Amino acid sequence: MIRVRVRGIVSTAIAKILIGKGYRIVQASDIIRERFGLENDNSPADVTVKDSGEADSILVIGFYREAKEIYEYISSELEYVFQWKAPIGLYSIIRGIVIEKEGYECIVDLGGIKGVLRECRNNVGDNVVVSVIKAPVKPGETAILSYDLKLVGEYVTITYGSKKLTISENIRNPLKRGELASIGLAKGFSLGVGIHFRSSSQFAPREAIEKEIDELSSKLKEIYHKSRDLSESFKTIYDGEFIGLISLTSIAKEKLDYYRSLVTPTVRNHHSYKLSSRTLSELVDQCEDMVRKGSCTIRDAEENIVKTIIDKTQSTGAIDLIHVKPSGEVCRLTPGEIHYLTRNQDGFEVVIKRIMMSDGVYDGLGIEKKAGDIDYVYLKSNEWFLSHNYFRNESWLGSYININTPVEISIGAIKYHDLIIDIIVRNNGEVELRDMNEFEKYCREGVIRSKLCEDAYSVAMRIKNEISRYIYKPSSRGDAGVPEIGQRGRAQNPVA
Repeated sequence: MIRVRVRGIVSTAIAKILIGKGYRIVQASDIIRERFGLENDNSPADVTVKDSGEADSILVIGFYREAKEIYEYISSELEYVFQWKAPIGLYSIIRGIVIEKEGYECIVDLGGIKGVLRECRNNVGDNVVVSVIKAPVKPGETAILSYDLKLVGEYVTITYGSKKLTISENIRNPLKRGELASIGLAKGFSLGVGIHFRSSSQFAPREAIEKEIDELSSKLKEIYHKSRDLSESFKTIYDGEFIGLISLTSIAKEKLDYYRSLVTPTVRNHHSYKLSSRTLSELVDQCEDMVRKGSCTIRDAEENIVKTIIDKTQSTGAIDLIHVKPSGEVCRLTPGEIHYLTRNQDGFEVVIKRIMMSDGVYDGLGIEKKAGDIDYVYLKSNEWFLSHNYFRNESWLGSYININTPVEISIGAIKYHDLIIDIIVRNNGEVELRDMNEFEKYCREGVIRSKLCEDAYSVAMRIKNEISRYIYKPSSRGDAGVPEIGQRGRAQNPVA
């Protein structure tokens, strides 16, 4: 049975998902043990699942086979996610070939994957055995390599080629740190290896730690001597650790909300709010605590949070537009101000007014952009689009409709995952679907999961066929400058 440690904002929902499949939760926090009725189990984890701290992503890391299984299971349960996973393991040991050298830095071909080896002592054409100390997780990232070979165990990581001693910062007990330091100094000196004590070592007896250091050291030296056989290039000698990120769209967060609600009172958009800002995170905690104590209902708590978002956003004046790309890049557009906002039973309907601050070109439309032009950004919180509508004085320049996951609205910000497909509507009435090749590439590579790909394409086709519903123009401008589009006739103001 795979042992999993869960941490962070997603821990309750992830624990519910994993326990339902029969996986074993270890080193659980007090609150997780209480919510699930778990006994205290400080066994070492095979896999850790936690907030990554960037772009609303979950990090999954651990022993290669086990962590990959957990990663794929969580991704399949959440469905609507971006997946970024390293094609080679962290600390994997690989034999490759130096293909470039500049100064003391080499580029090493690892068999279709390239890595950078700093302080390189080899020349172009040499076979070289290296360890991956930084795995390329997101598209475009490069592996960072080292001559120092690492092997990961349950309690320690040992390094051949270094004698450095380190202890996890999560081990805070001074007595335990002292004990580990004495073990490390004695073993490291006698075996000639570097030792890092993992957080799980704080729960292990001295004998178990010393035994693992001896076993890993013996295994690592055996791997090192075998790696000297250079008869075969491009060979992975040790898999290392699997590492992957699961980027959570608004729909995936709704699924996490559902799983969490099976365990404890959970407001709608819990994970979206908790991952957006400290202010909202604290407010959510307060409101859910009141629900648990019977001081208010879930509906009252949700209304309180929504009212706070609206009031604070309107008082700030500016609102950011943040989108997460399949490449992992997080882009912030020029902020705007709320031009129109209304609520109904399905969510929010919003128009944001953005004033262009510089000259340039409107991407896709291929027309000149001038400072002072206005972009009316139209969206519905429960739909899969963001419509940019460009005006100069009273003339409509064209529209650019972005296909994305339903937006998340928080204090002063609107966030979404960009699904690459765009629909261009020119001011002569032409409609064009763009960036399909890039979209299909991300789908083919599995960065955008299949269900998300299918739904994104379906939405794009529907919007293209009903384009007039997705073009906004202020009612004060009338229909001047807006031509007939498709069979639906003139573009309408959907919120007027």
